[in-house]
Amino acid sequence: MKVMHLDGSSDPARVEDLPALLAELDGASDDEPDVGAGDPYGWFVTAYSSGTVVLAHAARPHDPEFVLSHVPRGEALTIFAEVLRGDMDAVRARPWIEE
Repeated sequence: MKVMHLDGSSDPARVEDLPALLAELDGASDDEPDVGAGDPYGWFVTAYSSGTVVLAHAARPHDPEFVLSHVPRGEALTIFAEVLRGDMDAVRARPWIEE
């Protein structure tokens, strides 16, 4: 499991580190707009400072992405934690829009 920081660097992921990761969005810019986290099975969730959250599967790049808009930071934290824990049933139960 890895997280991707605002500056593009990555680290091993721990659920307890997610609040600090999402807080990086306070310093987002056009050049560095997002942070992300992935599970060992290929699912990756990305959050943008605009409140958009995108879910994709890295091993299936031609599959559609799933998008939620206007996601409060607390809900984004919950989604990130669910992805890291591998609780994809909970993640996929949200009203994602396929793109």
